Amino acid sequence: MSGQKPIQEEKHTSIAYLLWGLGFVGICGLQRMYLGQYGLGTTMLLTFGFCGVGQLIEVFTIPQATQDANASNGYQRTSVKQEENTQREAQDVEAGAKGSKNVELDELDIEQESIAEVMKKLRQ
Repeated sequence: MSGQKPIQEEKHTSIAYLLWGLGFVGICGLQRMYLGQYGLGTTMLLTFGFCGVGQLIEVFTIPQATQDANASNGYQRTSVKQEENTQREAQDVEAGAKGSKNVELDELDIEQESIAEVMKKLRQ
């Protein structure tokens, strides 16, 4: 073996919630097994979601558990703020590039005007 971790698929919060919903028919803990927490999932399965209390708590903990599972598998989810910042940075870079192009065009205009003046003087 090469010692590398096998590539695991990215986990989705919506699937975890669907599996959580099976707790209403007595099959609790599948959402934790899906997220790779087999011990907790098995315990929840055998205790009917800690008599239902654990299942209620899961409603609030599934999003963070999904992010943790993805982080441990090498997936990194960016927040909405990070995505907005990345877009702003790209816009700033683009605006800076346009600004530098305008400066270059202004310099070229000045050079053309000076060349035109020199040409007029030479013709006289």
